[in-house]
Amino acid sequence: MNSGIYNAVRGCRTQGLRFDMIANNLANMGTTGFKKDMVFFDQALRMHVTTDLSPGNIRRTGNPLDVALEGEGFFKVQTPAGVRYTADGRFSLNGEGLLVTSKGDPVLGSSGPVSIQGKDITIDDTGRIEVDESAVDRLSIASFERPERLQKEGSSYYIYNGDEEEISEPEQTSVKQGYIEESNVVVTQEMIGMVEALRNFESYQKVLQTFDETDARVVNEVGKL
Repeated sequence: MNSGIYNAVRGCRTQGLRFDMIANNLANMGTTGFKKDMVFFDQALRMHVTTDLSPGNIRRTGNPLDVALEGEGFFKVQTPAGVRYTADGRFSLNGEGLLVTSKGDPVLGSSGPVSIQGKDITIDDTGRIEVDESAVDRLSIASFERPERLQKEGSSYYIYNGDEEEISEPEQTSVKQGYIEESNVVVTQEMIGMVEALRNFESYQKVLQTFDETDARVVNEVGKL
């Protein structure tokens, strides 16, 4: 294949993937704790997708079981597939008195799933949980030595594909009761990126069209010889 055609086809595919990624970011702009995906290119112009783990805005809800992290880190969650991590702190109590995520998975504390039996629930800025003025547990919060090894798994969950020794507790993160962390998607930035991707895609399409017209002329001229 002509190298110019190959580069144009690759360019179309790259910009198409970039457009789809931005569309997914925009679709999740209202998803609590969502982290947007970004595209970057290495020196060989190969495309790579990475997740922007910077925090979103913190919004007050007043719900005592809504919890946000001000700073780095993720809540630890026990799922049927193992421990997962999330920034979505829209918690509730299930019928057994366990603190669970919006998916129904138990939120982990320092001694396992957090169990709450009582009415007056207070969570301080260190994640310490008091129920009816008695300490019951402390939220387990994780940060990662190599955050690039976090992989999205759906439902605002992440799996860490690194070593256990690389997971620690953040030192300067504050726990905010009655708040949630919003998506870190900035609409204006995503819209600009979407327009750029569309224009680049159209440019590569024009290049392919030029190659196609050139090949057609060559075939017609050869046929007249």
